[in-house]
Amino acid sequence: MGVPAKVGFYPSWWFKNYGISFGRDYFLDPDYRVDAKMRMDHLLYERFGDIGLGTKLPKPEGYIDYGMVLLPEIFGCEVVFADDAQPWAVPLNLSEEQILSLEAPDILQSPVMQRVVAQLSHLEEKYGQITGSLNPTGIQNLALKLRGDELYIDYYTNEKVAEKVLEVSTQTIIQLGHFLRDRLGILAPAVTPMAPPEMFIAPNCTLAQISNDTFEQFLLKYENRLAAELHPFGIHHCGKGDELAPGYAKIEHLDFLEVGPKTDLPRLRSHLPRVFINARIDAVRLLNLDQAEIQGDVREIVDTGGPLNLLSMDAVGCEFGTPDANIRTMLQEAAFYNGKEASA
Repeated sequence: MGVPAKVGFYPSWWFKNYGISFGRDYFLDPDYRVDAKMRMDHLLYERFGDIGLGTKLPKPEGYIDYGMVLLPEIFGCEVVFADDAQPWAVPLNLSEEQILSLEAPDILQSPVMQRVVAQLSHLEEKYGQITGSLNPTGIQNLALKLRGDELYIDYYTNEKVAEKVLEVSTQTIIQLGHFLRDRLGILAPAVTPMAPPEMFIAPNCTLAQISNDTFEQFLLKYENRLAAELHPFGIHHCGKGDELAPGYAKIEHLDFLEVGPKTDLPRLRSHLPRVFINARIDAVRLLNLDQAEIQGDVREIVDTGGPLNLLSMDAVGCEFGTPDANIRTMLQEAAFYNGKEASA
């Protein structure tokens, strides 16, 4: 009946509705974060418990989170924290000479990583187990934090620099992936709740900004290295995922693909017929449209994204002001709508 569906709320929703801050303390003070997580679980239950969200009496859990800034900070990026937004790593904008001399760090020797490991040890000792995970960021995401937007020019004018920064990024992400698998056994939740928790998910948030030709020329071989090292393997893709579908179809061990709103799902399916797809509902539309339009968005995904056993959907980043009725409509429609043929 229907397809699995979930919803996630952006820090602005939590801060402006309930005063819960996602500032420095949330990420650097593990006990503050555990308390905040319990409060959020209870508030969700009070507001949406009738549709399955939240927990009536949440128990403290050793919850770990660091946004998507851990690896950039290890390389030396400044991290900017805010009450109502995810932390942001300021790009280093390294020169050509700096990139060509760059080497992948031993992440476990980094003071940044050592602080995170200390958090994990504290949480394990106090709460017995760890939930959540650490976001590994994606290859091009990390490369852009090191090189800056010049990377997009390097693809056309300086392939040597592009290859070097992508190589270093890949090596570093693989290190973190192995650490997470060995230490926690949990990888996916820091990126998406829709994939199996043991699956490594590469957050390809910036790949919508390049063509499939550029992806296949520069990124494909590195994505295949991640998949070979860290499978089961999936990808979180922001933006219309069908644009890179031909390239994604060439990734071995690709089991899961999360794609942005208004992806041409039939086109995507034509390239990836056996990959599990999680299609995202547009959080901006959830904020601004009415219930009938949200119902239509859900039905379009179910009608075009099947087979239903290889399909789910979610909405991430719901902002302050998103009508509760729209959230209810999305989740209820996903739960009960089986597609146009079943509804006929």
